[in-house]
Amino acid sequence: MTATGSVDQTRVIMDVKETATAPATPRKRSVVWLGLVGAPVLAMVVVWLLGRGSVPREAAWMSGIFVLAAGLWVTEALPLFATSLLVIGLQLILLANPGGWPGLGFETGVSPSYREILSVVADPVLLLFFGGFVLARAAVKEGVDRAMSAVLLRPFGTEPRRVLLGLMLITLLFSMWMSNTATTVMMLALVTPMLAAMPPGEPFRKALVLGVPFAANIGGMGTPIASPPNAVAMGFLQKAGHHVGFLDWMLVAVPLVIGLALFTWWVLTKFFAPSTAGLRLGHARAQLTRRGWLVVAVFAVTVILWLTDRWHGLPSAVVALLPAVVFTATGIFTREDLGRLEWHILILIAGGISLGTGLQLTGLDRIAVSWLPASGGSGLWLLAGLVLATMVVGSFMSNTAAANLLLPIGLSAAVTAGPAGGLSPVQAAVSIALAASLSMVLPVSTPPNAIAYARGEFTTRDMARVALLVGGLAAVLIVAGGGIVMRFWGLVE
Repeated sequence: MTATGSVDQTRVIMDVKETATAPATPRKRSVVWLGLVGAPVLAMVVVWLLGRGSVPREAAWMSGIFVLAAGLWVTEALPLFATSLLVIGLQLILLANPGGWPGLGFETGVSPSYREILSVVADPVLLLFFGGFVLARAAVKEGVDRAMSAVLLRPFGTEPRRVLLGLMLITLLFSMWMSNTATTVMMLALVTPMLAAMPPGEPFRKALVLGVPFAANIGGMGTPIASPPNAVAMGFLQKAGHHVGFLDWMLVAVPLVIGLALFTWWVLTKFFAPSTAGLRLGHARAQLTRRGWLVVAVFAVTVILWLTDRWHGLPSAVVALLPAVVFTATGIFTREDLGRLEWHILILIAGGISLGTGLQLTGLDRIAVSWLPASGGSGLWLLAGLVLATMVVGSFMSNTAAANLLLPIGLSAAVTAGPAGGLSPVQAAVSIALAASLSMVLPVSTPPNAIAYARGEFTTRDMARVALLVGGLAAVLIVAGGGIVMRFWGLVE
């Protein structure tokens, strides 16, 4: 592949990536109006009802903000990032009350300053994700992703099942470090010539196309920068005083990621086994430029520093500045590239962290936990409910929005239960974040699903029956085995 051809293809991939983050199908006008009208009305009713009881004024206001955010995120009546900005704005007015207006601010204690509310926009987790975005953008721009994927796929040969395994493992690897959407677009581009070499009725076509989005979604669990729910969970834990390092996260998530990927590969080969005798699949070839090799070197150094933070002492967010500084100084990352970053994702993450902070500041999280039914002294049932709720809700709305809503409740429930409850805050937050990446039952559940479904190679039923098997196994492993793994690595008591 020539350098010019690589850049041209990269531009196509980047354009597709940016448009693919929108919902797969336009929302019905009735659903939009339900969000624009129903959510504010319901929020005001909740504020009025709680305000008449023994709930402090600040908790009543925060409950209204939470209900409003939930309604708007579920219906997507507003863009997801717009709802996040609304959450931050309402907290500034209703909780911080910088104007000193009567009826607003805290009823019990001193209201937080507006600076405390705005501090979420400078959260270290956002800087960490920003560095990941810069790293991924540079890799796509210089063709590193396509060149490396072609090289890595070559050892798997041409036998269909082995090619599918290689395709999924490479997708898994890339989705741990860059956008799942961009990874899906890139890997499906590699699949296209393989599909052209197969007869139209070959069942294995479905396996090849389905394997990519499933591997991308599963890979989203692997690192803190792999998906927004992971970043939101880390932000909540940091504010609650719990440190989970980059390597700590991977020690818990990567074994689960690999196991689920292999199980998904096995299911796909059983459901859609090749029927064409002697079928063989070829590979594309690509080469790296000098700038591409520089990106590889910076990527390697950054990842090594992320994985060794406990030895050198540099926080992951500080390390994330390395690719930004190097790529901007060398001209690899330009002003145009900066404008094309996924800023809406950063704002969405900030809104989720702000929502959790508001729940903690007002005490609404503790009040909400007191309304939950008792779990009989065991946090296992509570964790199972949180994981299943995240997977179900995330299948019909943004998994980041689902994590934004459920993470503060789960974290507070673990804190309130204490050690006797058998559920630590770290286990609750990490489990919910991992479950969010597994919300992939429908084509509209995630952008990778929607992109793959648009190829027209499989039906919704094909996707759902594989996703339900994988999701069911994952839920059992997260709930039953997550605590064991975290205790083994010393993340929980």
